[in-house]
Amino acid sequence: MMRALLSTEITKLKHTSTLWLSVIFPAIVLILQFIALLDQYSRGIPGPFRPLTSEWGIGLRQPWMVWTVAIMPILISLEAVGLVSAEHAGKHWKQLYALPIPRWSIFVAKTAVCALLTGVSLLLFSAGVLGLELLRSGLFHLHMASAIPWGLILRICGGAYLASAAVIAVQMWLSMRFAGFAIPVGVALACMIAAGTLGRVDLAGWWPWSMPADSLPFGVGHVPASMLVSPLAFSVILVLGGWRLSRREVMP
Repeated sequence: MMRALLSTEITKLKHTSTLWLSVIFPAIVLILQFIALLDQYSRGIPGPFRPLTSEWGIGLRQPWMVWTVAIMPILISLEAVGLVSAEHAGKHWKQLYALPIPRWSIFVAKTAVCALLTGVSLLLFSAGVLGLELLRSGLFHLHMASAIPWGLILRICGGAYLASAAVIAVQMWLSMRFAGFAIPVGVALACMIAAGTLGRVDLAGWWPWSMPADSLPFGVGHVPASMLVSPLAFSVILVLGGWRLSRREVMP
């Protein structure tokens, strides 16, 4: 049953622009980073000499901070909205609820696809950042290709993905609960601003929208175990969200 639901959700992606969001968002951020790199090169500012490990750390930090703090919350919210847009627009919830399947399974299937799309965007962004850093190395003759930190890159990408799990579950529940994009995207924006406002508070690390940035190995995070806390919160939200949505007679 779950395999059939997942297959159906993936097939629906072919008829929407939701899949393209996972490509467009990383591409836009990478293009902006590329423009900044060209500007730096045109001004001939290679920066001070640093060990290759430090050079990689500095090069990876800025784009990943931008991605986890400002881009991921919005991307996840838009992906979640896109996955339920057809059901809301066509008023298909009654038809879905008439099927002989548990109602919670629809929520689980859509959440799984949203997590898959988030993973795709992270992989594309990670590959793009690696390419930009190798380009920077070539432009300024830094010889960074001889010391690519594969372990660090894997930790950054995997950590950000695990730490975003709670946000995925919340945004998917909001998108199924409320028709339209105003409330889900509005909540994402408000929570992202709150994460920035609470950035200096130690307890801010327990805020789901702070966890992806806290997972980065740059500086001191509020919650060192955000890569564990977020998946646990994801499981709780998935259970509670599926239970709550199952109790509704008709989705709006």
